[in-house]
Amino acid sequence: MYLQPEDLERGARGEHIAVVARNVENMNQAIVEAQAEVESYLTARYDIRAEFAKTGRGRLPMVVKLVRDIALYNCFCIASPVSMPESRVKAYDNAIRYLKEVQAERASIDGLTRLTGPTGTSSYVSFGGNRKRKNQY
Repeated sequence: MYLQPEDLERGARGEHIAVVARNVENMNQAIVEAQAEVESYLTARYDIRAEFAKTGRGRLPMVVKLVRDIALYNCFCIASPVSMPESRVKAYDNAIRYLKEVQAERASIDGLTRLTGPTGTSSYVSFGGNRKRKNQY
């Protein structure tokens, strides 16, 4: 796994996580779900699977933060969604907003390998046309 349960303690207090998640299986499930969510946003433009294969200090801090914020939100959703702190909801919303910005190419994550298509651009298809002509007077 990209994150370990110990990595979650850098985003919240360990005793809070232990109470909210209740066991390690819930923490692992929250981490797996967070990785899948981040991967769904970034897989079209970046080689995120290569990033998720890394461990320890080789990981990119921004991706770790995004996965951690989403995983902590998922921990609260599993155990007690009613008593979720506002700061946790805000951190989750910020992470999703940033992922959408990266997906739309209005932001980027330095260090991630960008996927290229046959023309050297992203794999998205651009569309459009010429200006409409005025053929009558």
